[in-house]
Amino acid sequence: MLKYELKKYILKPSVIICLAVLLLVNLVKVLEIYCQGSGRQILFSGKGRIEISKDVLYEKYGGEITQEKIESLKAELAVAEQKLEEYGIIEEPIENTYTGYPYGDVNLIKDIISSYEYALLYTNTSNELSDRAAEKAAFYEGRNEYDKRESELYEYCFKGRAADSYINSDAYTNIFDYKFSTVISMLLIVLAVSPIVSKEYVFGYHNLIISSGKRKKVMHAKLFTAALFTVVMSFVVFLSDVFYWNQLYGLSGFGEPIYTLQEYALCPLDLNLFGALAVTYLLRLAILMMFTFLTTAISSFFKNDILSMTASIAAGFILVIGSEHLPGVFNPVSIIGTDSIFSGFSAVNIMGFPVFAFLVTLAEVIILTVIFAFITAKRGLKCC
Repeated sequence: MLKYELKKYILKPSVIICLAVLLLVNLVKVLEIYCQGSGRQILFSGKGRIEISKDVLYEKYGGEITQEKIESLKAELAVAEQKLEEYGIIEEPIENTYTGYPYGDVNLIKDIISSYEYALLYTNTSNELSDRAAEKAAFYEGRNEYDKRESELYEYCFKGRAADSYINSDAYTNIFDYKFSTVISMLLIVLAVSPIVSKEYVFGYHNLIISSGKRKKVMHAKLFTAALFTVVMSFVVFLSDVFYWNQLYGLSGFGEPIYTLQEYALCPLDLNLFGALAVTYLLRLAILMMFTFLTTAISSFFKNDILSMTASIAAGFILVIGSEHLPGVFNPVSIIGTDSIFSGFSAVNIMGFPVFAFLVTLAEVIILTVIFAFITAKRGLKCC
């Protein structure tokens, strides 16, 4: 029965072609973002050498920070500053420089040194954060139990951290903040899933299902088909995100803690970068699964697949646009981009206990997913 549902709704040329087209659209969007950012230098200004020099310097100084690398960086900075003093601000590039311009070399090397300083001093930073949180917890002892527990959680999150590597953050920050691929995934869900119940009426198959006495099995097969499609499709789309950004910026340091990246110094989760990518995918999968079962629920209310598709598109539009007016913790779409989750500590009061805000939102999404699946099953049993 599952095989039949897959052939009937998922493994169709139209769905596969649409997936391929949307992957290309996703590539275009990634390139657009790249061009609007640092990629503009290499694509439009004719100064691609600056971008190339970043890669050359990262190959030399990326990864684990060692005393040898530190000394080499200092020596290179001294040479660059000497050339800057000798040549000043020039318009034509010169030889024996990374960027072609002494001031460009100075800026790039200083950026790396700044990243080194961040990593080497991060233990002190995390200890200061945890010590301050411990002081707050002691202050709130006997005064405010929630603030005490929140401070203890904060202390637990940041205590004993250390970073000893320099990792290029460009690809990671773009992946964590990227939402467009989730939107196009929702369009594909509408195409493949919105007819999953309603279309049975178009060809009169609902009468056969009723007479077979297998309505319950049919509905379970439909729900499982929709869920399986969402898992596979969302994984393919997420892999395309990772592949595209990796080709543009490069991914490395999968085993390093996420707070190795300066942008996520205050990340409350003790994850490595591979784990952060996995969490990003799982949260996107959660919201897409919710939308999938919202679509099946809508489909169960219609006897026309065109109307079902139209209503599903409208529901997706309301979900995305309406999310802008909902508080973060009650906004299911907020878990699509994990950049905000990884950027800072955010907790809410649940019965006197601090709980990470994104977990509350995730729980809301899971509950809605179950409700929509239940509605589909109930409506489908009656309609089929």
